[in-house]
Amino acid sequence: MPNRPQEAMAIFKIPGMNLPGRAQRLRLEVGRLDGILEVDINYILDTISIRYDAKKLTLDRIKEKIDK
Repeated sequence: MPNRPQEAMAIFKIPGMNLPGRAQRLRLEVGRLDGILEVDINYILDTISIRYDAKKLTLDRIKEKIDK
């Protein structure tokens, strides 16, 4: 039986998501991490929601990528 992901979700408030290219850059950078299942951007609330496999990826690693 295949190893099922341990799904977790994180939501980050990131001011300036409406700046040209910022949201797309974040979506691409975070999406490249091994263990990312879904990345969703909310331009109105300035948030990025990330669904990830907690067996492969830590919240700290995601934060590092966002803070870059």
